[in-house]
Amino acid sequence: MKEIEIHSWLFVYKKWDELQRMPIPDKGFEDSFREYIYRKIKPDVMSNKSDMGFGLSYSSLSSVPHEVDVICSKGHKKLVFELKHYNESRITKEHIFTFLGKVMDFYLKNAESLSYYQQIIMYFVTINKNIDDSIRKLCLAYGIRLIEPSFKTLGTLSHFVGDLYQKIPENEPLKSEVENLIENISILRDTSDYTFSDIFMYKDGKIEIGEALIKIDINDVLNKIKKFNELFEEVLEKWKSKKS
Repeated sequence: MKEIEIHSWLFVYKKWDELQRMPIPDKGFEDSFREYIYRKIKPDVMSNKSDMGFGLSYSSLSSVPHEVDVICSKGHKKLVFELKHYNESRITKEHIFTFLGKVMDFYLKNAESLSYYQQIIMYFVTINKNIDDSIRKLCLAYGIRLIEPSFKTLGTLSHFVGDLYQKIPENEPLKSEVENLIENISILRDTSDYTFSDIFMYKDGKIEIGEALIKIDINDVLNKIKKFNELFEEVLEKWKSKKS
């Protein structure tokens, strides 16, 4: 659901800076995001704060309860958010694997009932502006949407590049440059922008591992996303200079 990536990115990029900080450890980050995303996507169900049952009183395979920050259900999609209000502290691979491990522990115990959802989509949302490429690679490899203020996901890029395309007149040479970027982003999304449910699937009473993990070169995908982010900023600046 591309719109969720966009709203989540806008929250860490802009909205959070506009909000009043609360006198609690995360400054109110989780509560603010929870309220914001509820207003924006209007989910059918949203988990309670400090939920320990994957949004529906599920137990885990290990029988160890896990808190997941926000879980929403909308139609046949389950949206799972891990929120990290880390500005100075580093986001490490342990944070990513812990998030993945919690979801896996619930999924392995409840795969049959969770098969109701056509997609389980994981979002790791942070205000940290210094994310290492190793973290981006882990998230790409395991179908986790990494939402960070200084880097756009393919879904977010697709939205903003498309919006720019609509604003440029047909007779403007820059429009073909933007169109080419749209096409390249679309191709990469089709081949590599997968989710948890594209990797782990419940079929005929068994959990299967899809081919998504072995079909792509993570280094190549990340390099292309970085390039597309740079190209978008370049064409955006060109358009702004033409308008001024």
